[in-house]
Amino acid sequence: MTETSNNSVERAILLPSAPFGIPEVMANDAERTWSLRELGTPDATVYPMADLRGCFVRELECAGASGPAAGEVQGMQLLGEVLKNPGKVARANRYRGGAYCAGVYLEVTLADPDVEAIIIPIWNRELKRGSMAYRQVIESAETVKAAFDGMIEVALHG
Repeated sequence: MTETSNNSVERAILLPSAPFGIPEVMANDAERTWSLRELGTPDATVYPMADLRGCFVRELECAGASGPAAGEVQGMQLLGEVLKNPGKVARANRYRGGAYCAGVYLEVTLADPDVEAIIIPIWNRELKRGSMAYRQVIESAETVKAAFDGMIEVALHG
C-alpha cells in the first residue's frame, strides 16, 4: 500500500519490472479507480472501476507457429534454410508442436465497446508449457486477474 498526495490509500496490483516489460498497476478502493503506468512514462492513466467488464489471462502465440513444418520443405530448400539460419528453423519446429508460448498477458475489457481492450504484459519471453516457470507465470497472472475480478465485483455490486 502506498499513500498518494491526496491522502488516499492505493494498493499495488502489479509492480513494474523493466527487464520483463511489466507496467505498474495500482488500485484506489476509496476512489474506486485503478491506474496503469507504462514503463518509461511518468504519469499513470487512471480508469474508473465501474468501467471494467472483464479480465482474461492470454498466451502470446509464438511466431512461426503456422505454415508447413520445416521438415516438410523439400530437399535443397530445407538445406538452404538450415544453413542460412539454423536457429530459426529449430525454433519454428519447436513452436509448431504447441509446447511453447511467446509470453503471457492480461486482456482487460472496458464497458465502452469502441475502446480496445487494454493489454497488460505479464511475461514477454518464451515459456515451455507445463514447465515450473510457466506454472509460476500463469499463477502470477491469475493472481492479478483475481484482483481485477474483485474490482469488477465491487463496481457491480458496491
